[in-house]
Amino acid sequence: MALQIPESWLHRPVRVWLIGAGGTGSHLFGALAALDHALRALGHPGGLHVTVFDPDRVREANIGRQAFWPGEIGQNKAETLIQRINLTLGLDWVAVPHRFALRRIADSACDLLITAVDRASVRADLGRRTQALSRAITNPIGWLDAGNDEHEAQVVLGHWRARTGAGWVPNVFQLYPELATFNEAHRAPSCSAADSLARQALPINRIVADIALTLLWRLFREGRLDTHGAFVDLATLSVRPLRADPQIWASFGWPPRR
Repeated sequence: MALQIPESWLHRPVRVWLIGAGGTGSHLFGALAALDHALRALGHPGGLHVTVFDPDRVREANIGRQAFWPGEIGQNKAETLIQRINLTLGLDWVAVPHRFALRRIADSACDLLITAVDRASVRADLGRRTQALSRAITNPIGWLDAGNDEHEAQVVLGHWRARTGAGWVPNVFQLYPELATFNEAHRAPSCSAADSLARQALPINRIVADIALTLLWRLFREGRLDTHGAFVDLATLSVRPLRADPQIWASFGWPPRR
């Protein structure tokens, strides 16, 4: 079993929607820029075209953990990242300084959704709208999710929309359906960089972004993934692979028994 790269990803720019530009998202953005540059250097016709969604502004507490600098405090995160990369590399990537809305998927096309948000409800809403279709489709959509807490994280790459059947690889919501009932306690923004660092280990966001980059890099270079995710524990300095194996998925309860 393996996750196969869609044929269309090899022949035109791959449209990526990055949902969240904070702790993990801002570092993921840098990883996507590096991947785009590498793909173009290797002859890919167009690399990536990235759209970033985030309503928040850069705060002083974000400096250090997130990929922002003191001169950017007060600016919208999505716009800051996009302006920086477009000016530096001459790209035409897009910033949406608002919360991501599901209706946007119906309004226009994307190839890969990347979620890097704190709110489980965002993942649950996307998961409920997963589209496993019986007919062949020309535009399958992948879903890469990156989530973490103090010192643990998971990265899962699966299908959000594709033809159902033997080739379907479950996404994060299908492996963790409890996201639909997760009771999110109110978490006030950190008041300082010290407070932020007390809540989460400094390297966790960068490590998650690097693992996500590794998955995408291997998918493009090898055309398939036998391992479609990973689990990180900084307390033990360990990374466990998530293999594309129906027996492993069954341990998560997927597919659910009828």
